[in-house]
Amino acid sequence: MRLFPLIASLSGLALPAVADDAALLIGVERYQELRRASNGTDVLAGAEALRGAGYAVSTLANGGSADMRRLVQRFAAEAADANRLVVGLSGRFVTDGSRTWLLAANADEPSLFDTREMLSVDSLMQILARTPGQAVLVLGYDQGADDNLNTYLRQGVGDLEIPQGVTVLYGEANVSDDVISDALTEPGENVIGFANDARWLQVAGYQPRVLVMQSEEAQGDAAPVVVPPIDSTYPLWMRAQEVDTADAYRGFLFDYPDSPYADQARDRLDAIENNPQRLAEQTEDELNLTSTQRRGIQQDLTLLDYNTRGVDGIFGPGSRTAIRNWQQENGYTQTSFLTREQILRLDAQASRRATEIEAEEERERAEQERLDRAFWDETGARGDEAGYRAYLDRYPEGMFSEEASQKLSEMSNADAAADEEALNINPVLARLIESRLSQLGYGPGRVDGRFDANTRQAISRYQADRNLPATGYLNQPTLARLLTDTFGR
Repeated sequence: MRLFPLIASLSGLALPAVADDAALLIGVERYQELRRASNGTDVLAGAEALRGAGYAVSTLANGGSADMRRLVQRFAAEAADANRLVVGLSGRFVTDGSRTWLLAANADEPSLFDTREMLSVDSLMQILARTPGQAVLVLGYDQGADDNLNTYLRQGVGDLEIPQGVTVLYGEANVSDDVISDALTEPGENVIGFANDARWLQVAGYQPRVLVMQSEEAQGDAAPVVVPPIDSTYPLWMRAQEVDTADAYRGFLFDYPDSPYADQARDRLDAIENNPQRLAEQTEDELNLTSTQRRGIQQDLTLLDYNTRGVDGIFGPGSRTAIRNWQQENGYTQTSFLTREQILRLDAQASRRATEIEAEEERERAEQERLDRAFWDETGARGDEAGYRAYLDRYPEGMFSEEASQKLSEMSNADAAADEEALNINPVLARLIESRLSQLGYGPGRVDGRFDANTRQAISRYQADRNLPATGYLNQPTLARLLTDTFGR
């Protein structure tokens, strides 16, 4: 609450009927190290309209951090005696979730621990708070950009803690000058009505039913400073504003319906109870969405390429930004809160997208199967070792990989069996071989001179332990080592 008029009245100081007005416009489009911000300097086009409306206007295009600091210091000095204040900022913003900064043109790698190349939006709002009810902050930025820059910062604007009496209007950078020329400096224009009618513009902070920054009676002149009546209800009115809730204003009106501040209390109560954002939040709350339902909504948004930054059943900043972006793309008011109709439409879109993705995957699978089969026809289907190996090199998990592996194994076993047959192993030698395998701990089964499945497995295990080809069949090197080997498993 601005106390200067009251303090001046109590002190017997003479106040001028009209105070000077101040405006600050900063736009950054070209960054020395970072990606360009499209239309970042468009906000400066509103300077002439502001000057015509009686503001002392300070502007800066593509300025560095030192230039920004000098300009803000001058604006802060001008704001001390101003009755109306307007700040327009456009470019690339970063936030830690609660605090927000505009990056200067010479910004390099934004860091939470070094803010010298960033302009604090929160500090500017404190300057604007000197003229409550006649203070507007216009932000122009890419509302689709919210990527994490590092552990602590992400692109975009965070959850602003807007001081009492400050109105914040924000949208894409290319419409920031329209807000100034068509709403803030247009005689008799209701800024709140303008914002509510413009789907490309959002409003936050102080939102009375009517907010006129340029009166019809005194175009180009500042609005007169109104000294509030002084009576016994003033401290109670101040207390209600400190609490700043619907119950506080409702209680004040119930107890003091004839107070000079009753009309202001009704305006504040109406602003709270009829705030579209609040109504949207209340509408969503009444749906009593479960954690499972919220996860389903996050999954739907993610499926449609809206980044919720997690599927956890909690609607945090990432989910709210994703909802807002989806609402924008689908022609809804960008409240970041959902209605039942919107949830049904979102789910229908996600179901359709899931079906499309499934169809795309099926087409991809069919195409991969076609290529797999064609390669098999030219390699493994010819029935030779080279073809089988060529197929397995290209498609180790392919449609015919099991068949190719089996054929190679059979070919390998056939060669190994032929090598063993060439040894002319007689029954006596066969029993000796089985006896050696048993002594070495490989369990060939009965020592009967017959190489059954147990014998083959024992030979294979022995070969594997001695780094020999584990075929399960004997050849000259394997036989010679087996008969002289003294080491077990």
